[in-house]
Amino acid sequence: MSKPAERFNFTTSDGVRLSFLSAGAGPTLLILHGWSQGAALFKCQLSGLSDRYRVIALDMRGHGLSDKPLHGYRIARLAKDLQEIISALAPQPLYLLGHSAGASVIWSYLEMFGDAGVSKLVFIDEPAALLAQPYWSEQERLEAGAILTAEQLFEFTGQLRSSKAEEATRNILMSMVTPAMTPRQRKELIAVNLQFPRDLAARLFIDNVTRDWRDFIPHIKKPTLIAFGRASPHPVECQQWIHQQIRGSRLEIIEAEDGGSHFLFLEAPQRFNTLLRDFLDS
Repeated sequence: MSKPAERFNFTTSDGVRLSFLSAGAGPTLLILHGWSQGAALFKCQLSGLSDRYRVIALDMRGHGLSDKPLHGYRIARLAKDLQEIISALAPQPLYLLGHSAGASVIWSYLEMFGDAGVSKLVFIDEPAALLAQPYWSEQERLEAGAILTAEQLFEFTGQLRSSKAEEATRNILMSMVTPAMTPRQRKELIAVNLQFPRDLAARLFIDNVTRDWRDFIPHIKKPTLIAFGRASPHPVECQQWIHQQIRGSRLEIIEAEDGGSHFLFLEAPQRFNTLLRDFLDS
């Protein structure tokens, strides 16, 4: 029987205390949550996979129980934080899993620091480029996964900085789940998101949405699992494109009726854990 996850802290080079959950022993699976989320949302992976792996779920700066400084809310700084915690833990072998913006953090980490020591990669539902360019064709937009215009980006982040912040947060989250998600799960999802101060969340949202990883993704060489939920707000074409760019990668799609949403690890934990275990063990 797996032991409950324990909380630990790590201090970055710029003095920020990061909190993370750890459970189990063995090869290390390090999980990075998405924008304005947190380690607590991965409790089904911490409990369900820690019989075979050391599962670590990090609260990135500003998120969850980590410190909330007024600086550093850029994908590149989060990637530097990741590099520092990997250097401190020195896990061998190392599997990296990124959900949503967490995948962008991993892409930034790989681009800046390389893939030495990384054995396998898992990406859950992050497009290569979220911001639509007005000159793109419809096919290019779909393959990029660009679901936002500049006007929509700044309208949403403006709401995050206003009295409508909680309502805007709730609305965007509920657009990413299936109708079958339980009220308890919805409440937890919203509560974890609101642990990240809304003004800081707006800063990171802008930075992440304005990234374009299409030139880098084809350079990923490690074995890669791409997981997608059919009920995601992102077009399936963007995950198919990433799959095509990473040679030898594996694309797994979970249908909406099976809990396949943007939060598939929450709504379809057994199915996702089975896919993940099969990939890591192969």
